[in-house]
Amino acid sequence: MIIKKISLYNFRQFQGEQSIEFSTDESQKITLVLGDNTSGKTTILQAFLWGFYGNANFKSKDSLLNAKAAQEMLTTKENQEVRISIELEHQDVNYFIIRTLTHYVKGNIVKANAISKVEMKYKQRDGQTDDIPPHQIQAKIGEILPEDLAIYFLYDTERFGNITSKTDVTSSVKGILGLTVLENMIKHIGSPTRLSNTVLGQFNAGLNLEGNKIATEAFNRVELAEKRKEAVIERLEQKKKEFEGYSKAVVERQGILRSLEKTKQLQVQKDSKVKMIKFEKTALLNAQEQFYSSIQNNTPMFLGQALFQRALEELASAKLDKKSIRDMNANAIKDIIERGICVCGTEICEGNSAHKHLLEEIRYLPPESIGTLLKYFKDKSETLLKAGSGFFIPLENSYKNIFNNLQKIGDLEDEIQYLNEELKKQDDINKHQEILMELEAKLKTITEDIAALNQELGELKKVIQDSLDTYEKNIRLSERNNELLKYIEYTKQVLEWVTNHRDKRENKIKERLEEEVNKYFSMMYHGKRKVTIDDKFRVELITTDLSEDIHTDESQGLETVKNFAFISGLVELAKEKLNDAYEKEAEAYPLILDAPFSNADEKHVKNISEVLPTVANQLILIVMAKDWNYAKNSLSNKVGREYYLNKQSEIYTKITEVK
Repeated sequence: MIIKKISLYNFRQFQGEQSIEFSTDESQKITLVLGDNTSGKTTILQAFLWGFYGNANFKSKDSLLNAKAAQEMLTTKENQEVRISIELEHQDVNYFIIRTLTHYVKGNIVKANAISKVEMKYKQRDGQTDDIPPHQIQAKIGEILPEDLAIYFLYDTERFGNITSKTDVTSSVKGILGLTVLENMIKHIGSPTRLSNTVLGQFNAGLNLEGNKIATEAFNRVELAEKRKEAVIERLEQKKKEFEGYSKAVVERQGILRSLEKTKQLQVQKDSKVKMIKFEKTALLNAQEQFYSSIQNNTPMFLGQALFQRALEELASAKLDKKSIRDMNANAIKDIIERGICVCGTEICEGNSAHKHLLEEIRYLPPESIGTLLKYFKDKSETLLKAGSGFFIPLENSYKNIFNNLQKIGDLEDEIQYLNEELKKQDDINKHQEILMELEAKLKTITEDIAALNQELGELKKVIQDSLDTYEKNIRLSERNNELLKYIEYTKQVLEWVTNHRDKRENKIKERLEEEVNKYFSMMYHGKRKVTIDDKFRVELITTDLSEDIHTDESQGLETVKNFAFISGLVELAKEKLNDAYEKEAEAYPLILDAPFSNADEKHVKNISEVLPTVANQLILIVMAKDWNYAKNSLSNKVGREYYLNKQSEIYTKITEVK
């Protein structure tokens, strides 16, 4: 993507029609726009955002219409327009975007239409220009530069702050680096437990459930549980965001308290107690898990010990037969006599010795001999009693551990309460301590909410899995069902492959991004630090000149360096052929930077200036003259076009090209 020209008509302080043509020379790729404070530098950047997406992010809520043009309308009563025109090239095609907002007079007030009008044209190879249908325009703009990626390439240093901590960073980075196709494929296929309007959902909907009440009920349970699960997951994400916010607020408030000399020692003691409580709570959970696991795995043994003991005491004085054969009974002996041949092959005739021996044996077998049954029962009870004798010691130890952990947690909470009261006594920190206690109370409530939601989520997953098992067992009603079930199984295998492939690619890209960002960070920063990128593509700084790496706070200047390193890494990867054939094509992006050097010192400005031209295929710098002086030596020979924002008054700035 290359931006060729932007024209502003009555847009804020740019009265009438004024234009900037941008350098497209590969060796002199920089377009420089110089201006003083309030001359309209940020307005230029916002003009791009409004032209592309119809949204501007001005600090003030003033109208987009130039003030002088609005004043003239009150006299002429004629409508006036605000208009932005952008000419760009994308994948060898020239596009023209024109966004217009009409203003009119009502009473004695200038008002704007609620919605702007946008037109988009493209030039064909034969030179003819065609219109893009209105309903396709925003989709086409989003294809060229998606709106959630705009903050990376239309970058306002002073307005956006820490770009790597924004909530949409994950989806934005995935969009730049080409991971969204696989994710869209996963959504299209559907979840194995989600019976909705997806491939899996349509296969499941085609199954014949008529007359199968059990399967229908299981199907409905899955639907209801899935809807509830989505709500729980959404709520859980909200609570996690709240937890992050309150945790950050607690850390900040603790820092304020620690900075006050009178409370340092008390706060250190409290921090230590809080850590000890966390440790004891973890130990408590482990002890409870062991206790419940022992009970669940040995419930019959636990409940039967007393009964086994009483039974053996009752049978201690009983005279029990020891002549019987285990599992033999009188009916089996009678069947052998009636057959006339023993299992050993001996002939049995009435009156012979074998016949007499078998009749004698019947006396000791059930149902005639209760003594034999009692003997078997006694032997079994002794076995079970012996097997369970070692069960109580670990159970008792787990219970003791639970009791000890609870007691320690209670003691620590009492100590923390005492420390809180002591901290309150300090007049200069009373307000901060009260706020901290409120934050900690809120954090505790949120933690409990998260635990409850996680528990509900686990229960819902079990309901879904159990219902699916029931559903699948009862669904096989016809040949057509069997065919659909086969398709469903194939689809699940495809889903598993795509998911695994997505995860592997995401890990690979994250590693490459961290490598590229660190490369550019080391080129821009003059110190011993590096960056790490987590699973959500958020960037953190780490100091490396100590015995172990530690996370550190960031100044505005350091934040700026980190942001530019992050953007440079993204642009670099966007240009690489990391993507498979089914992913989007690699694309080069321009960088449009407003006040890029305002928060950086002279050394960092020099480093950033040397790196940025090597990254971007087009660089548009909107800067103050004093900030440009730091970068001038490194960048002046790469400037292809230069403009100056000549502020004539508070409501009129003239764009002048510097030859």
